[in-house]
Amino acid sequence: MHSSTRAAAGCLLSLVPTSSIALATEGSTPCPPLMERPCDGSAGGAGGSVGEGTLCSCGTGQWIRTEPRARLEPPQPTAEDRNIHESLVSWNSSLRATAQPDMAMASVNVRGRSHFWAAGSFSRSSSANYVSSRRELWSGGFPACPRLLGLAATGGATLHISASTAARRGCSAFASSATAGMCSSLGAASASIDGLTIAGSVGFNESTEEFEIAGNFGPLVEIATESLDGSLSLSSSWSTEGQGSHSGSASVAVRPDRQYCAFTNRPYVAWATGLAVAGGAGSVDQNGSASWSSMALVNLSVQ
Repeated sequence: MHSSTRAAAGCLLSLVPTSSIALATEGSTPCPPLMERPCDGSAGGAGGSVGEGTLCSCGTGQWIRTEPRARLEPPQPTAEDRNIHESLVSWNSSLRATAQPDMAMASVNVRGRSHFWAAGSFSRSSSANYVSSRRELWSGGFPACPRLLGLAATGGATLHISASTAARRGCSAFASSATAGMCSSLGAASASIDGLTIAGSVGFNESTEEFEIAGNFGPLVEIATESLDGSLSLSSSWSTEGQGSHSGSASVAVRPDRQYCAFTNRPYVAWATGLAVAGGAGSVDQNGSASWSSMALVNLSVQ
């Protein structure tokens, strides 16, 4: 995982080890303009040995790696804690947001209470996102020298929500969290999260004297995509006379086969982007209370 200090350093240069270049220049046959010998003998493979029978003559030069400054929002981690009094209703909120070149996290925690039978409502949200990239290009005489190149998509996402209310008329709470992102490079070294979202609400129905619950508060079920594996709280709705407090979660991770490995002179660009959003809203009345929290984290990158 890159640190924000590394991103702030601007463009970084990295050279392929000279031994790789010297080995490639020993052959008598010129290297092809685009040479690729996968690690397992098939395109985009991983594991096994490479390089045997691939000696060829290449131009003089070197591989140069550049890493532009990542775009981060917020540019610095933010933290906000507020105590708000609206008439006879009090709200306590805590917001957090942070973005790094390969990670974004946002969270919200809110508690509200009615005093002297007063009614009120409140909503808060937090978000963070990042866009980062790096590239490796040949500088010098062509054809470019082949080198052993390994890339892998890594990371995943974690979501959590909770909502709770007192058994009082006009008390409700809603929480939601969402992530989205993508990382991409050569071959199978890529992964995407397409709008992973969980949300749920809890409210007290005075006429039935029951809690109305709806959203991702059910048991965990397995989810899978082309590049991800994980679990998600099932979405459902029901009424209950029991507890007015519920929580849900989701978690996904990049599959370990999202890799590229080859003895190659192909240049590459690796980039990653991620968005995390957390939010919620609630209302209180009749000396009741409500609280909710949400958290979203995404950390996709190509290593």
